[in-house]
Amino acid sequence: MKRCDSILLKVFFCGLPAIVAFAVFSYSYSLGALTHGYIYMRLLNSLAGLVIAVWMTLSLYLSFRLMVSSSFRDQVIAKLTFIRERDEREAILTGKATRTTFLTSLAILIFLFCLSCFQVSVYRVPAEKAVDGKTGIVSLGLGFNLLEHSEQDRPKDTIQKKDIFSYTGLPVSSTAVILMLIGWQIISYNYSMRRLTK
Repeated sequence: MKRCDSILLKVFFCGLPAIVAFAVFSYSYSLGALTHGYIYMRLLNSLAGLVIAVWMTLSLYLSFRLMVSSSFRDQVIAKLTFIRERDEREAILTGKATRTTFLTSLAILIFLFCLSCFQVSVYRVPAEKAVDGKTGIVSLGLGFNLLEHSEQDRPKDTIQKKDIFSYTGLPVSSTAVILMLIGWQIISYNYSMRRLTK
């Protein structure tokens, strides 16, 4: 199993730039082939779809193996995060750096959770809708959804208003947040290790 996982891991990492290059080539070729070569374009698109589907399946398998296999996780994550435990002292420093990284990541997650829940809106309403003669309104709210909602599912505001400022949650996608947190964990761990070894 270890040998198979090792081979699949190498295929995954070597295949990543190949997948990107193949996708770019397939897209650029299909743009040029709209006028001629329709059969080749369909064949290339089918091949690109097959290659990407195989690579995605491999990604899911390796992600699952990272969750369930401690030896595989230690081998892969150690390489990704540049963890080296050559002696007992480095093992202790790794524990301290990991604790620091965990706590800072948890603090960032709490901060992002608050930002995603808070809603602030500053707007003006027409004079006939004024409250006590004031047309400027500040609206504060909390939003908590376990599932994503599309714009069509959200209730439409019936009041005519002129928006001055509106904040209804994080402006970045969940994919971007996850990617930033992965990067943060690697950078934070290595920075902590460097600081502790000085």
